[in-house]
Amino acid sequence: MSAKLKIMVLITLLGSSAFAAAASSNTGKQNASGNKSSAKYAITCNDYLILKETDKPIILGYEISKHKSGKVSATEIIADVEKVRPEIDEYCKVHKEKTMWQKIKSVL
Repeated sequence: MSAKLKIMVLITLLGSSAFAAAASSNTGKQNASGNKSSAKYAITCNDYLILKETDKPIILGYEISKHKSGKVSATEIIADVEKVRPEIDEYCKVHKEKTMWQKIKSVL
């Protein structure tokens, strides 16, 4: 894997950690007030397929880190992205209206 890709994954992981921390603090506030957010971040396969090839590993890394609750190292994320990406690419070509998340859950 290229150094540029590793740096991009690390940046994504750092960003997703900050996003997760902000989201968890907001969730606590919503739960305390009795309101629950039903919004869920999901990228459809159609959205994934139109991404630039350089952006796909970043999105996959982000989705994988969400699946693992952000408690993984960058090395693990990179290995998982390399493992999952060929399967996601094939899955998304056939199931354009489904989300990447559905396939990531079944693979990991």
